[in-house]
Amino acid sequence: MGCSNSSEKDEEEHYRKHRNNYSDSSNDNYSEFSKEFKDFEEYENKYIGEGIKRIKSYKCPIPYNKLNELREKFWNSKKSNRYIWKVIRECCETDAETAAILLEAAECSCEENLTKVFLLREPSRIFRVPNFCITDPMFERDYDSIKKQCEKESEKKIKIICYYLQKNKNIKLDVTNKYKVIDVKKMFADKVGINLDNYKIRFLFKGQELIDENLLCYNGIENDSKIQVMVNQI
Repeated sequence: MGCSNSSEKDEEEHYRKHRNNYSDSSNDNYSEFSKEFKDFEEYENKYIGEGIKRIKSYKCPIPYNKLNELREKFWNSKKSNRYIWKVIRECCETDAETAAILLEAAECSCEENLTKVFLLREPSRIFRVPNFCITDPMFERDYDSIKKQCEKESEKKIKIICYYLQKNKNIKLDVTNKYKVIDVKKMFADKVGINLDNYKIRFLFKGQELIDENLLCYNGIENDSKIQVMVNQI
């Protein structure tokens, strides 16, 4: 974990020093966007998301687990400009307000939403993101069914990764799929040495904020799932 964090910091420092030389490679270029990662079919006049994550709703022709596999394949295909792509991925996987802050911190911007991200100093250098990576497809989650299914599952030990956004640090926790979100927040607070009486902790997973009283399995959190964490002083 220490080596990984060091590598990420080195890469960020390199980006800061050599920012003017950053450009999208031929594989990442907007005009040559891979057919494999083309946008899913959109609904007319229907939108989903807020702020820079507000895009046209889209139809998903594949099962949800396959959608997540496709997303991973897309992110893993980005071999150049890894720092920028890391920031863009974090923007796609968090809420709109946090995404805007992360983009600004990286000195990047977008046109209307995250489908086109560019460097502020070089707006012609576009980093293209398919719609299926920015939000979930348009569907209503049937939480009653999800809860019933979760309750039928046996409790199992899992390891989760809590990415502490302000510290750019991964915190690993040993939990079970049936831990309540609030209990995991308490574990995180103990691990990083903060008092919940003085700080508010927000957990975000795949762009959705987790509700304190829900079980982890309600949101499909499983072994090696990565939760983004925002900590603010009250």
